Amino acid sequence: MYKSYKENSELSAVEEPQILINFKTTKSKAITLTKKTYKVVSLFSGCGGLDLGFTGGFNFRDRHFEKNKFKIEFANDIDPAAELVYNSNKSFFGKHSFVKDDIKNIAINTIPDFDFLIAGFPCQPFSNAGLRKGINDERGNLFEECENLLKQALKRKNPPIGFVFENVKGILSSKMDNGTSIPDEIVKRTEKLGFKTNYKLFKTCDYGVPSNRQRLIIVGIRKDIGYFDFSLLDQVVAEYNLPNEKESPYDLYLGSALCDIPKDAPQYNDFWKYSPGGQYMVDKIGACLDGREALEKFKKRTPLHEISNTITTGRSWKNMNPKDMSERFLKIWNNPQKYRAPNFYRRFALGEINGTITASAQPENCGITHPFENRRFTIREVARIQSFPDDFTFPFKTIADAYKVIGNAVPPIFGWVIAKALTKHIDNG
Repeated sequence: MYKSYKENSELSAVEEPQILINFKTTKSKAITLTKKTYKVVSLFSGCGGLDLGFTGGFNFRDRHFEKNKFKIEFANDIDPAAELVYNSNKSFFGKHSFVKDDIKNIAINTIPDFDFLIAGFPCQPFSNAGLRKGINDERGNLFEECENLLKQALKRKNPPIGFVFENVKGILSSKMDNGTSIPDEIVKRTEKLGFKTNYKLFKTCDYGVPSNRQRLIIVGIRKDIGYFDFSLLDQVVAEYNLPNEKESPYDLYLGSALCDIPKDAPQYNDFWKYSPGGQYMVDKIGACLDGREALEKFKKRTPLHEISNTITTGRSWKNMNPKDMSERFLKIWNNPQKYRAPNFYRRFALGEINGTITASAQPENCGITHPFENRRFTIREVARIQSFPDDFTFPFKTIADAYKVIGNAVPPIFGWVIAKALTKHIDNG
């Protein structure tokens, strides 16, 4: 999925893009661009996954992800749980302000100048796991707040260079009232502002993240620099020798993610207990065949075929004895074609790449159960799967909040790859 509006047949002559500012970039100006630190405003920042990726300067397992040329100047989110985590990790982000408020309540003139706007506007209306109300959900049109900020910023003395929006795969099938998809609507509106905008769907496990998580990235760049080249993300992966599902997946397997978490890491032992019904299901499904002994072998990078021939065999409710199933699950079991037999209560094996961890962290809807211990992943294990550094802390008022903010976050390593690719694009431009 890679789309742009280079030739937009939907725009009539009357609807020619309205450029709010005439961008003029000389060769010397372009050279100056490559030497500066780019100022960033972050909206719907959550606990800071995308901000951390753009900032860089963190470690994940045995790799150091160097500082990037982006500096967060302003961050915002309405969620107090996200604010608590973000402000507890200021050493990663710098001393900029984090404003906890509804973005609709924040006066645009109080938001500083920026080169790039980054935003993961709320994804629940667009999520496959959500209600799919799309643009008709009041959260679904919050991208318009980003649009308004861009409009006003383009009138400033130092207009922005571009923006990066992130969202879930489900946004691709969310529609405006006239039938236009939300991503295409965003492209159309931002191109009228003078940006060259395109988008692409990614699997984060192709970019160094130990999670098979799909995310849509929308990038707009001012017109004189041109459409963003998404293939630059693959160049970053190759240049920095990052693990990826296609060519070097070993470090992405669940066993690799779990095998070497320091015992003194924050939230190492903290996990959210299942409800009695959920615990019953997990107990009856049973553990994956390869357990602690196999996990130890990942520290030595033992090849999968030398660990076990069942190391990639996960489990789900389908592994239960039908006699132990509730009436609901027995109905699905007896008619799999009608119900498509989804993998509820998915339990990924050590030799698999874990699936998406949702914000709700419910076992029925995501792979949140440990492969051989009958519990949820700990907060620290979920953070590993999302590629957060081990020294990034997740303080919480309720333990569900910690899972929520991690599940909502952009994996920092994926954000880092995007930032590196964006720098390459500007340097090349």
